[in-house]
Amino acid sequence: MLGLAFSGGKDSLACWYMYREQQPVVLWVNTGKAYPETIAIVNEIRAEAKEFIEIPSDQQAQIERTGIPSDVVPVDWTVFGMTMTSPKPVKIQTYFSCCHENIAVPLLKAAKDRGITSLVRGQRLDEAHKSTAVDGSIVDGITFVQPIETWTEEQVFAFILQHRAALPDHYGIKHTSLDCYDCTAYLGHSADRIEWTKQKYPEFYAKYAAKMADLQTALAPSMKILEAFNG
Repeated sequence: MLGLAFSGGKDSLACWYMYREQQPVVLWVNTGKAYPETIAIVNEIRAEAKEFIEIPSDQQAQIERTGIPSDVVPVDWTVFGMTMTSPKPVKIQTYFSCCHENIAVPLLKAAKDRGITSLVRGQRLDEAHKSTAVDGSIVDGITFVQPIETWTEEQVFAFILQHRAALPDHYGIKHTSLDCYDCTAYLGHSADRIEWTKQKYPEFYAKYAAKMADLQTALAPSMKILEAFNG
């Protein structure tokens, strides 16, 4: 059975247009923090798909339990680190674990439960962040199909425009998969998303800023150590 991992971003949308005639089972992980733009595209495909599976994932609960996702992780402020040191006012986790637990694991479980044997994924090799899986990889009995693996972003956009009149406005942002509006990771690639959020969704930005303040609190002791070392 063929499935399609859909995020609402440009790559998964291109994959939908490529495979929709084969009527794949579309699977979308709802983290509870998706932007309205993502939900709008998801609902568009939901209406077109023969079968659409929405997978609930409580990102907020996972963060409260495991920590704020970060590019830089002070080990003493992780859940495990606190067992070796002392409790801290803020918990930090790697962004890898956050995305893995909130998106990758629920998606793969739902695909397996539905009997998906081949899963189409919009991963490209030129992306800065990607899984180790390549086209044809088999994970937990499911074969990953990655048809745009060697495409560029420009090729993805051009293909989408063969199937719709215009690109969604937010596809001008580097991160077109807007899964979590309060994500505190991927800072080197999120400046445009953060500024866009600040201007368009100040309520989302306020929640993001509060988490960033907590993250800075956690990073401050490590920064002082580095300053002393370099000083």
